[in-house]
Amino acid sequence: MERIVLEVDDYLAKAWRNSPKDLKAEYESKISDLLRELKEKEFALLLHEARKTAQKNGLTEEILNKLLSEPE
Repeated sequence: MERIVLEVDDYLAKAWRNSPKDLKAEYESKISDLLRELKEKEFALLLHEARKTAQKNGLTEEILNKLLSEPE
């Protein structure tokens, strides 16, 4: 695991410092899941944009399969 720093307001910082370890662990897990989900959505958006650009430039699934099946 690696640590990251998140800036929050004073109220949240104090609440975090005063929270029990098990509650912190639960929230750390939820935050990690949320960040992972955001990253996956970002990647899906990138793939969608790449697909649109490829289609706009004439790349079809048939052409892609042909290119991928050619020996190097």
